[in-house]
Amino acid sequence: MNIDHQLLHVSEKLVKMLDETADNCLPKEIANVVKTHSKLAVGSAWIPVPGADVAAGAAVIWGMYVRINNKLGIPFGENIMKSIGSGVATNLASYLAMTGVASAIKIIPGIGSLGGAILMSASLYAVTLAAGWIYLQALCTLAEKKGNAFNASDITQAVNDILRQKSVIKDFINEAKKTYKK
Repeated sequence: MNIDHQLLHVSEKLVKMLDETADNCLPKEIANVVKTHSKLAVGSAWIPVPGADVAAGAAVIWGMYVRINNKLGIPFGENIMKSIGSGVATNLASYLAMTGVASAIKIIPGIGSLGGAILMSASLYAVTLAAGWIYLQALCTLAEKKGNAFNASDITQAVNDILRQKSVIKDFINEAKKTYKK
């Protein structure tokens, strides 16, 4: 199953469970939020300042969660979303290792900035797609169990449960990297 299909499938499932079917475009809009932010993450890879690029990538993921919540009408505050975002980023850190190396390479003027940006692009794209997919999966799990009656700690727990599925996440990220190359 390709990445676009996986994102749309989980978005449709989530919308159905949350009974938000009034807008037929909503599942596609949610999937598009994830894809748009993945592209924005690639843009952050081209920031030439080491460290600023990684921070911008993290901000893109956090912003993605906020936009998903806004589309679904989930009223969580900024601090809770940052907490969930940092939890996902921490758990995806092994996949971001190349991003840190690529950011450090940018210290070398000229060729380092270009090489670092190229190396970072696919990793940030794939990790952002995976972070969105993980978040949507967590929301689906909660909607199945609790309907609309879940809180921030429920989301954190659901995200952590999904992050334990390391082989599924690894496969998703590898497929996302292939998608980026296309």
